[in-house]
Amino acid sequence: MKRALLWILVFTVTSGLYAQAPLWDLAKEKIPDELNHGAARAESGTVTVGGGNYFGVPASAFPDQKNFTVQVTVSFTEPLEDTSLNVLLKQNKDGEDTGLGLTCIYGKPDSWRVYRPIINGMHIGGIRMKFQPNTPYTFTVTVRNGSASYYLDDVPGGRYLTLLLPNDEPMWVGRKLLPREKPFASADIRALRVYGPDFTYTSPKEKPGAEPRGAIAGKNWMIDAPSVVDGSRPKLLFYGDSISGGYRQHLLPALEGKVHAYHWTHFVGGIDPKVDAVIQQGAAVADFKFIFFNNGLHSLSWTPEKATDAQIADTTRAIVRGFKSGAPQARLFWISTTPHTARRSEAGKPVEALGDKNPVVLRINRIAEQVMKEEGVGVIDMYTPLAERLELAAGDEYHWSSPAYKMISDAIVDRVDEALKQ
Repeated sequence: MKRALLWILVFTVTSGLYAQAPLWDLAKEKIPDELNHGAARAESGTVTVGGGNYFGVPASAFPDQKNFTVQVTVSFTEPLEDTSLNVLLKQNKDGEDTGLGLTCIYGKPDSWRVYRPIINGMHIGGIRMKFQPNTPYTFTVTVRNGSASYYLDDVPGGRYLTLLLPNDEPMWVGRKLLPREKPFASADIRALRVYGPDFTYTSPKEKPGAEPRGAIAGKNWMIDAPSVVDGSRPKLLFYGDSISGGYRQHLLPALEGKVHAYHWTHFVGGIDPKVDAVIQQGAAVADFKFIFFNNGLHSLSWTPEKATDAQIADTTRAIVRGFKSGAPQARLFWISTTPHTARRSEAGKPVEALGDKNPVVLRINRIAEQVMKEEGVGVIDMYTPLAERLELAAGDEYHWSSPAYKMISDAIVDRVDEALKQ
């Protein structure tokens, strides 16, 4: 009996080890000659890439392109400004919108020090890095049922619900994606393993009990999305620029348990009466019951010299009709553009005046409000209450303090509560 239990234990342990074994391991595998473009392996086992040197992991290492995990440990020499390195890149040769990648970017001082996921050919967001030279960083990319999640040293950096479009290409390390890219001079790949569908990666730094959020992405747009844990709960989309990022901190907790809230950080900066096609794509990603939107201060270029009233009305109407086409079942609410304020005169003093571009805001709001009336869209006036509370302005001309963002959040929640009662 004891011998039988021992054999069961041995079988279980060895089976678990076998299931966790990588399908491809840089420490054990020879890089195929046809996939090695100047990458050099040192005696320590590290492989150096950078400049014009790169290598590839064979496509055969990805038998199931909807379920795999890649872990790569990389250290950088002192990077030059405005340089980047594609640590992972599994796309078609011509850069078409397939597969995934991961790019590290080192910008100017006080600028970008980030890594950026690539989903179906599109860079999405940027997650900050410290970029200490000669320091190992471990990136993990897990793909489950075609959706990817990114981690840096076990810290979650992004979960993307959009299905990857598969391809039969190798996975390149260090290869340029765009002709204009200026790659890091040198980086050492200390470890790289590819695991198949039997491998399950679990980050010890995931927040227990939290409803995970991900992202649904298309060409040049991305929507932050919740995990739908209650199918009976209505879905809500709020759309806007950095102002929406400010009130998000208040809005998501306030809506928890009432609706599933999606956040689309986006704006239309130029006159574009054909923008409805992009808006329609985003509005169609879920069966939204409510959509709250505002085009924001990125439209301050719409001065009388550069945009007529008719052009502003046509572009605003295109935004509305994009939402209507993509989500015909949704109730729409427009949030008026917040004031343009003067800069803070000195640290510690409140803002005391509106900004020199505020007449543009008034004009946009006036035209947009008429469009909303004609289109039957609900209006939430956030210009008036904030214009009366300039002491809540952040002092940079555009943004606001947390109490002001809570005012916007409260106004949205009031409309949601009222609509849910109906």
